[in-house]
Amino acid sequence: MANICTDQETLYADIDFCQGKKSLPGIRSYVYGASKRDIVTWPKIDRSTKETLDTINVYEGDFVMAADKKWHKIALVPNEGQLQIESQGTFGSKTFKVTATMNMPGTEEEVSGYIAEANNDEMVYLVPQRNGKFRVVGSEAFSSELSLAQDTGKAATDSNMTTVTAEATDEYPAPFYVGKIETEAGDINAADVTVAEPDEEGG
Repeated sequence: MANICTDQETLYADIDFCQGKKSLPGIRSYVYGASKRDIVTWPKIDRSTKETLDTINVYEGDFVMAADKKWHKIALVPNEGQLQIESQGTFGSKTFKVTATMNMPGTEEEVSGYIAEANNDEMVYLVPQRNGKFRVVGSEAFSSELSLAQDTGKAATDSNMTTVTAEATDEYPAPFYVGKIETEAGDINAADVTVAEPDEEGG
């Protein structure tokens, strides 16, 4: 009998872990964000062209931004940010819920203005893992939502910060992005995981 599922060939393979290899937790102390309406063209994932496990969850191509629009950089409180992914839905229609928690220092005018602007917008974030590899929080096919909060703290030892929680449904688990990131400071090659921001402290 002919195989009618040629676009869904199984790609399962051994996954080994070498003793002594580092698997660093957390995300770096910054992310890049953009309004979804400022993205003209999204990179793609074509499952039928994938041949190995490590390529399935990787976007091909670049984000193309509208004229004069760039990805904006957001500095975060070090060691506070987190990316979480879990499966959701029913068999045959399952997707992933991707949640990024991003804690911005302070509750002053600029950061308050940011959450005021984003409160009813749909945002997309490029989140660098500790090893520098970028993951995408946001999807072309599904809407995402933000939960925004500020906490001035009480005592001298408390934190004063603004928390942005981005939650997105995606067909894939926060796809990796290796394309171009257009910023006001210049273009960044997301595939170059050795790139460090000039003002990054202990990223």
